[in-house]
Parts: sequence; structure tokens; C-alpha cells
Amino acid sequence: MNNNFDKILNELSYRVSSGIPDLTNEQHLIKLWDILKEHNWNIDARVELIKNLQEKIGKVYVQKGKGPSGVRLQVGPRGGKYYIGNPETGEPAKEQPKSKEKDKDVKVKNKNVQDFENRIEKRMGSLSPEQKELTKNSIDKINTLYDENATSEQQKEAAQWLVDNAGFSTNENRKKAYLNKLGGMRKIISGDAGTSKSADLVKKVSSLVELKTFDAKGVKQGFTTSAKPDLGNENIVKPNQDENLKKFFDNNPIFSKIREGLHGVYAVKGEDGKAKIPSSEHSKDYLEQSINNPALQNTIDYAKKQVEAGSVDKGVQTSLEEHQERLKNVTKDYDVPSQEAADAIANSYNDLMVGLHKADSDVANSIMKQIAENNLYEQELAKGEEVYLPSAGNFPAGDKIKGGTFEKVSLISCKWGKTSGRIYGCPANSKTICELHQDKSKQNNQGQYLGEEGHTLVINDDLIKGANKEETIQKTSKFIEDTLNEVNLGDTFSEDERKQIATSVGDYMEDIDKIKKEVEDSNPADKTAYWKTFDKKVSQIEDKYKKKMGSIITTEKAGKLIGENNAKNLVQKGGVKIEALMSAIEISNNIRTNESLNELEHNKQYYDENGKPKFDTDKGTNNPDDYSITFRTKRTAGRTGGGCQLSFTGDGKPAPTDLNKDGSVIDHKTGKELEVWELNYYVPLLVNQS
Repeated sequence: MNNNFDKILNELSYRVSSGIPDLTNEQHLIKLWDILKEHNWNIDARVELIKNLQEKIGKVYVQKGKGPSGVRLQVGPRGGKYYIGNPETGEPAKEQPKSKEKDKDVKVKNKNVQDFENRIEKRMGSLSPEQKELTKNSIDKINTLYDENATSEQQKEAAQWLVDNAGFSTNENRKKAYLNKLGGMRKIISGDAGTSKSADLVKKVSSLVELKTFDAKGVKQGFTTSAKPDLGNENIVKPNQDENLKKFFDNNPIFSKIREGLHGVYAVKGEDGKAKIPSSEHSKDYLEQSINNPALQNTIDYAKKQVEAGSVDKGVQTSLEEHQERLKNVTKDYDVPSQEAADAIANSYNDLMVGLHKADSDVANSIMKQIAENNLYEQELAKGEEVYLPSAGNFPAGDKIKGGTFEKVSLISCKWGKTSGRIYGCPANSKTICELHQDKSKQNNQGQYLGEEGHTLVINDDLIKGANKEETIQKTSKFIEDTLNEVNLGDTFSEDERKQIATSVGDYMEDIDKIKKEVEDSNPADKTAYWKTFDKKVSQIEDKYKKKMGSIITTEKAGKLIGENNAKNLVQKGGVKIEALMSAIEISNNIRTNESLNELEHNKQYYDENGKPKFDTDKGTNNPDDYSITFRTKRTAGRTGGGCQLSFTGDGKPAPTDLNKDGSVIDHKTGKELEVWELNYYVPLLVNQS
């Protein structure tokens, strides 16, 4: 505990707008409390000092007359009249209480400021020293805005400082207050959804200075789009165009499971127009092609615009530019192929990840998830390995083809500080995994959303849908029995439970078909309007079905189907969605019987608890517990469902969140977009988007 009172008083004088501390002013006492805390005063000592200070200012009762000039008399609990001053001397306090209405207003304002300070306190551990200083200065300026003793000029200066130095802005509905210079922590005082208090602050600042609108999701999506690798359509080579490439695809057993229309790679072509194959004999050419792809420059250009607009920190632009320069020097300064060249590339990407995350974690998510495959691809090229990028954007499961095998860039995560949990990332659509199944009858069994043509309940209609409800019930019962028996899970449900599930499926399927026809007959304006109306109608009936299924499907049964760690993703608070259950039953079989899963590799790039970059690759398995399995069964304006989602972890532990295409982090249980501070310093960066 530091007892340097002169220093404490000087600091208090600096923080109050008038420069003169007034111990009758509640806001001044709040500032003093914060300063004492910063000087390591324990709470008991702080309380005692404030109490002693306040004892010098109290109620002075008036026996006769109106009391000293300038005081405002108040009525005590027993009818006596008093004013605020020194009870011992009778000297009035320099500042008397305002009217009751005014007192009420001040109280509301203090609550606003206190709310901001409380939010900051909770998140302080996630801030860098520079960010802490910026946040401290920002809250001082916000205090000035709510200080009734501050002049209009002082408040205007405070508002302008927030805009110029903290990047203060708001969203379109003006409920959120952003401090953009904090990067991924920009919503530190308003939270994810905004509050009435942050809306009030936005109103106050905008009344004093010009305030910009910041589109957080739009900016993240802009970086995602800009960073998408582009090796150029002119460099696409198909097997029917090149004999050597045809041999490459024909000789691999996995490729035979993938429709030929998706066969093809980005390649370097010779003077004869033929692909230079294998890439391992032309490492430098392939490496330069990748390094010179326009995506990095596009991202830099977009970053410049956002920096100029005050939307992101200059550090984002700088990190990208320095990375670009380092990559260009690799082929100049190192022999290719060589381990030294590969190490230089790895170090450059590591520095980029650190720089981006330090500047803006939201932006880092959006960029890194796009270029992670480049990181791995370029390192392998630099080492002289045979590796290619598939030309089809929907190439099943693999972001990269290595030596005739798949290597899936599936998980890129970032750990900061003390943390626990899985290394996980953005989910891959199970539909693409199913396409690799050796049994063609199981390659198209998973759909993407409720009501999808041919996949009404998210799985293939052929599995469960009959010509009428009775036939659907019979077919569904047989599907459950046969599917589970094949993987020794036939005892998961009793015969009676299986019949109950099948009956509900029949009823639900009939209701969904009726809703689809009703919506179609209403002639919706477009697809967005169609699915909005569809979801609204479904929401009116789905709760009763969820409750029915919830009475049958326990977490134990769900655990048997898709692994104990995924059980809670299926069994939710309101029960179990029928379409999610059907999807879970099918995927429980598909994962366990899919021979190709053992041939896939899953690369992870992340920072460990010591802040050291890690780079690991795991082999895939047929154990559902080695995947984070979640269900996105609804089609929305921003997303076409997704169906059953698989994220490989390899450790049998549950992943609590997913990373969306725009870089946002979504909580599995609630579907809520999380802020960085809510992740316990565990920030996922990237995964496969196939």
C-alpha cells in the first residue's frame, strides 16, 4: 500500500475536469477510490479513508432561520431542516446538493460510467500495456462527458479525443460504442449486443462531434474476401488437359471416390502449356507462383482503406506489408528447395500471426483462416516436397493435395496465456466428408438445412421418407435399426423408443411438407423471404417435437451415438431437434465406417500457453469423440444452414466454439457470437472451409 498522499492528490487533481478535488462530489470520490486501488490500497483501507473524509461533511441542522446564505435546506427523517456542511464548525460545504431532479440525473450518469468501468475491469487481463493505458485515458474522457461541472468546451474536447485517439465509433443502430484502437477488444464497454448505457454514450458523443459508423461484420468479411488465395484461373490444369496429371489422379484410390468434375490443380506451366509435374522438381517456380498471388496485395490495399477510415489499427497494415517483403526475399536469400527457406517462410507467417493478433484479433481471425493453407503449402514447396492446391473450391475434405494424399488444413487456433480446452476451429461440412466414403450409397446422406429439397430432415430423403406418413414411419424405424446395428449400436434404443422416434419423424415430415407448400403458395418475393417465412412457421411447431424427443434421447444415448463429448450438442435445454437426431444417427455410422478418414491429415497452427508458435499434424480417426460434432439445421439470410458440422480435434475433448467464415467466434450452446475476452484467452483462428 502506497501512502504518498501528495502523489494521490495530484493524480486526483489531474483527473477531475475542474482541476480542484471536491469531496462533496460523488464523481470525485469515485475517481479517488480508483486511484487508491491503483496505489495498491486494500478495500478496507479505501473504505476507511473515504468514510473519514466524508465525516467532515455531514448534516448541519438549523434551529431557527434559513441557515447560512447560499445553502439549500433539506428536510430530515423527523422533520428537522438541515444543510450540508461541517457539523463541528457549521461551515457550509463549498458545493451544495442540487435539486432532487438534478440529483436523479447525476445518479443515472454515474451508473453509466460505473458500468463501463466494471466492464473494463473484467476484461483488463486481456489487454496489452498499451491498450490498458488507452482504456484508462478513454474512461477519463468519458467521465468528463458525464461530469456536470465540466464546461461544454471540455466535453467537446473529450469527445473529439475519443474519436481521434481511441477510434470511437458506433454501429448502424447506434447501440454499440466501439473503441476501434483496441482492435479485437473494441466492444469492451458495450458488449456484443450494445446496451442502453452505451447507446446513451453514443448519443452524447455524437451531439458534440461528428461520429462515424463502423460495420464490424462488414470489415471482417472484407478482410476475408481480400485474403482469399487466388492463383489464377489461367493456372488451372485438368486431368483431361495433361497426361501426367491424369496419371496422378488415376493412380490414387481416394480420387476415385471424388467425382471427376472436381479433379484439377493449380500448376506452373511450361512453354508447351503443359503442367510442370511433379511440383517437387520445380519447387522454386511453384513457390514464386504462390508468393506472388494477388491476395496478399489485395489484403494490404483493403487494410490501408480501413486504417484511413479509422476502423483498424495501423499495425494490421504494417504486419501484412512486412510479411509481404519477407516472403519476396525468400527466393532471393535462400536456396530453394532447402530447410532454411522453409524455416524462413514459417517464421514470417508466425510473425504475421503475432502482429495481426496484437493489432486486431478480429481481423487476424478473418485473414489467417484464409491464408493458413498457403503457410503449409509454401513451407512444403520450399522443402522440395510434392504438393498441389486443388482448383475446385468445393474439393471434398482437403485444402491441399500432398504427394497423392490429402492433408486437410483443418484447425488453426491461438492460445494466449493460461488456458485449457481443445485446439479446434471452424467446422467442415460433413457433406464433404461423406463424399469420401467408399460406399457410394453413403456419399450423399447428409444435407445442409431443414426443408432442403431431397434432404427434408437434413439427411437424404431416400433413407426415411415414404410415399405416405405410414410408410415414412416404417422406413424410418428400419433406417434407425439397420444404421445402428451396422456399427454395434443397436441397443441404443429399445423397440418402443425406436417406434416413438419414427412416429414423430412421420408427423414432423408431414408438417414440414405442409409448411413448404403454404410458403410457396404465398408467393414469396425471393429465397430470403421464403426461408424467413418458413423458419417462422417451423418455430411454431418445433418446440413440441423437441420436447418429445428430449423425453427419449438422454445425454447417455447421445453419447453412444456421437461420443460423450458431443452429447450436449445434440441434447439441448429445450429437448432434441428431430432433424439433428436423424443427422446424428447417420453420421455416427458414417464416421465409424468411412475408411478415408484414416487417410486424412489435420494440420494445426497455434500458440501454446507460453506464447510459442506450434505446428502439428494429426492423422484422422473413425472415433466420433475425436471430432467436435455440431448441428446447424436452419437456413438464414446469411447462411445456408450447414447441417452436421465436423471439426477434428483428435483428443476426445469437447470444443465449445466454432469459427465462422467472417472470423467471428460462435458459442456452440447458445449460438451467440463471442467477444475475445469471453474465450478465456483462447482465440481460434482458422479451419478448413471446404
